[in-house]
Amino acid sequence: MDRSSLLFTIDAQSPLPISVQIKDQIKWLIGKDLLKPGDTLPSTNQLADQLSINRNTIQGVYSQLKEEGLLQIKKGRGTQVADEKEIANFKRQNPYFSFVEKTIKDAFEFGYDIENMLLSGFAYMQLFGQPLERKLRYLFIECKVNSCIFYLDEIKRMTSAEIDTIDVSSSSENNLIEAISNADVIVTRTDFAERIQKFASPAQKTVITVGSTNDVSLLLNMLRPN
Repeated sequence: MDRSSLLFTIDAQSPLPISVQIKDQIKWLIGKDLLKPGDTLPSTNQLADQLSINRNTIQGVYSQLKEEGLLQIKKGRGTQVADEKEIANFKRQNPYFSFVEKTIKDAFEFGYDIENMLLSGFAYMQLFGQPLERKLRYLFIECKVNSCIFYLDEIKRMTSAEIDTIDVSSSSENNLIEAISNADVIVTRTDFAERIQKFASPAQKTVITVGSTNDVSLLLNMLRPN
């Protein structure tokens, strides 16, 4: 679908560079399904005229998003949103859009200055880094309780990690993808490794395969604190 009439806005007084403002607006439109795979974006000339900025700024934004896999630039066809696979990967790796949207709405209800609040959050991260040390989340796939309760308990005891389990045979593909995207480390049986890796690789998740008692011992040694 042609989305050349999309309205973007910029704030020349914002501390954020104009290119960053436009780039993240496009990401939001993609993340919220307002721009869908195959949709055509405004041409560089159209968007530059709409925003009264240099065409090269738009060209730079489109080029960056192409490098990130979100846009395709084809001669004679203009700039389009990437295919469904690329966009699905983007959404799996960036599942925070709804959370941010709710946070902004809540802040507005409290009467906070939204831009000042966001800049304050950015300053906090620069000063203090992550606010709390997050526990690692392990996802055990196709791991029945009666076969792995010992080393699940050991991992909890040694690392205070959060443990999730999912059974491939009784879970939909969407549930499996969601569980993988929420995990830091995935542990699965050797015979399921190839299938699981297909979903884990796009999400850049680590997969550990467990195929024998020796593998379980190795897993526990990997996790044991020095």
